[in-house]
Amino acid sequence: MSVLSVLFFTFIRIGLGAFGGGLATIPFIHHELVVSHAWLTEREFAEVVSLAQMTPGPVAVNAATYVGYRLAGFAGSLTATIAVVAAPLALVSAAAWLLSRASGRTKAWAERVQRALRPVVAAMLFGAFWMVVRPLTKDWRLWLFTLVFFGISRFSPFRKYPQLLLVAAGTAGTILL
Repeated sequence: MSVLSVLFFTFIRIGLGAFGGGLATIPFIHHELVVSHAWLTEREFAEVVSLAQMTPGPVAVNAATYVGYRLAGFAGSLTATIAVVAAPLALVSAAAWLLSRASGRTKAWAERVQRALRPVVAAMLFGAFWMVVRPLTKDWRLWLFTLVFFGISRFSPFRKYPQLLLVAAGTAGTILL
């Protein structure tokens, strides 16, 4: 199989397995990119997630764009990005079409299913947090840095403008670490 086809099918799986969106998908993306294919190391994955959080767009799309480019240049980047977006888009479109034609009883059942998935998404968010933090656990300075900026994030200007917190943390990290 060519690199492009492996990228395509891997990111289709990631797109289809991205329940909960955003940070909840990080453990699944980690498994595909670090464990299954070994395209990234643990440290590189943590860096990709950090960069994906700072750039506009979903984590899965940004990771697909980066990994695709790294493996196969522009064609890989385009292939991985299209794959990660196209699969869930088709699935959500089909589900929306079906739900629009459903009865009230079926819609109530769908709402119960959504409520039942909330604890699963919460567990996936914790798993995502741990995937990003685990490679950094050896350096006590990073824990201190994280705690300080978590505390600073509670102040009004940073709650109102979280971009200021990103700039401050990036500047401090560059200078201190």
